[in-house]
Amino acid sequence: MQQLYVVGFEVSEESGASEVPPAEARGGPGVFERLLTHMEQHVEPRTTGLTGAALMAEKGSVDIAALWQGRPDQRVSWSPVTVAADVRALRMEIEQDLPGGGGRFLCRLTASQHGEATGFRVVMGRKNDGLLAPARVEDLKPPRALKAVMRDGSLRCTDGADRITAVVLPALTAQIPVVRAQLRDPGRRLPVLVVSSVRTVGPPADFARKAASRLAGLAHVVVVSGWLAFHAFNSDAGPHLLPLDGARLYWPGMEARPPWWEAGDLHGDHDVLLGRLTRLLSPLSVVARGRDRLWDSVRAAETDALLDDLADTESEQVGGLLKALDDERAQSVELLVRNEELENQAARLQIEIANLTAQLGALSTPAAEPEEVRERPPGEPRDFGSDWARWTEVSGGALVFTANAKDEWSRCSYPYPDRMWEALETLAELAREWRTRRGSLGRSLVSWIGDRTPLMYAPLDEGLRRARLHEFTFEGRRKPYDRQPHIKLDDHTTPDRVGRIYFAIDNESYRWIVDHVGLKLYGR
Repeated sequence: MQQLYVVGFEVSEESGASEVPPAEARGGPGVFERLLTHMEQHVEPRTTGLTGAALMAEKGSVDIAALWQGRPDQRVSWSPVTVAADVRALRMEIEQDLPGGGGRFLCRLTASQHGEATGFRVVMGRKNDGLLAPARVEDLKPPRALKAVMRDGSLRCTDGADRITAVVLPALTAQIPVVRAQLRDPGRRLPVLVVSSVRTVGPPADFARKAASRLAGLAHVVVVSGWLAFHAFNSDAGPHLLPLDGARLYWPGMEARPPWWEAGDLHGDHDVLLGRLTRLLSPLSVVARGRDRLWDSVRAAETDALLDDLADTESEQVGGLLKALDDERAQSVELLVRNEELENQAARLQIEIANLTAQLGALSTPAAEPEEVRERPPGEPRDFGSDWARWTEVSGGALVFTANAKDEWSRCSYPYPDRMWEALETLAELAREWRTRRGSLGRSLVSWIGDRTPLMYAPLDEGLRRARLHEFTFEGRRKPYDRQPHIKLDDHTTPDRVGRIYFAIDNESYRWIVDHVGLKLYGR
């Protein structure tokens, strides 16, 4: 198998409190069982009746008919290893013909548990029977099992100190120091793809979300949202500036020159750009990941258990058999090591080819770094006078402000006006898309806002209601509006620094009516 893509990480149970016992202790499925559940979807359990328990019972294989016309059939095989309750593994291989010939595509999934350590690994490559031809690495996409593991909220996936997710990290100005710390962390293993999206909603933001899913385990993805965050990031980016509405890939160690893509690339075909990123990162993943040590340790434990069993017998042939097994294992290890060296050498050659191609391209194209963008939002930091109407216009009428909201802001002493401006800028974009969808998001507004932006939204405020400050009138409507929905800024600090945006949700006119901008209305 010619390895083209490798993603691997440790998996543990996600728990918000250390005193909560593990799932297995509570009678639920443990981490390893959760991984089996995600792997079993590749054998179509509804059709074949195969479950995780059946896969662990004995090795086998099954042919899976193509789900869509024109797609090749798949052959799925699996090999379980069980030494003890906490020493076990399952390796699954999914094989199919490559379109247009060129060998067979192979996807190998491995879940391994050895004591307290549990890991999951995905290897994609091809069987080419010695065919000397390049592989289409840009067509590689995460298998269903990997996507399911990434979506499983009960699992925590890590690679060293890196948290592995398929979710984009949104960053406003307040989060920029965290992003800088991540980029400069000497323990970071994965590159970070930083995307600039001056508008919260648009092609750059859409691209960031697609990249986070496609590149899970290969790179982290951060989207820098808004003008203020963009300028804050570039103010300390050194010579490697982030292009406006573009993207840049920052390598671990920050030594190699980070490649970048301009706004035109992010407003173009996202699949093509994601393919180029996959081709760039996949060969590196093969070199960086090396061998699957956890799988090796489970297999070694299996061999040791077999040898222990043989040692307890009284057969005269045991000595010779033990020696033969030792010789076989030594030879296998030698072959595996040699195979790994050859695969790494091939990957390094691919990287060299990519580097030479890039150098040749650089001879005919300018290699100038992105220019610094000096444009900033106009006006004084605290003066939103020209912004209230603009936010309503930008949102298409989905975000409106009462006179009280404007008065409260003009009188308040909230110390971070840039953050408030940025939050309202983002809220206008969100309100516009919410209205476009006519309030139908397919999930809660809390999840929708939280997944797309760093804003902290809460639908209720019991303290506000108890203080009888939750209702207001607007545009002569008799029935008062409820302004409990709010955006939190700078929580868990002194009262003079706690920012709030209180607004009502008008589901009839599909708009958000902001009635307070400033400090928290109670508890001061």
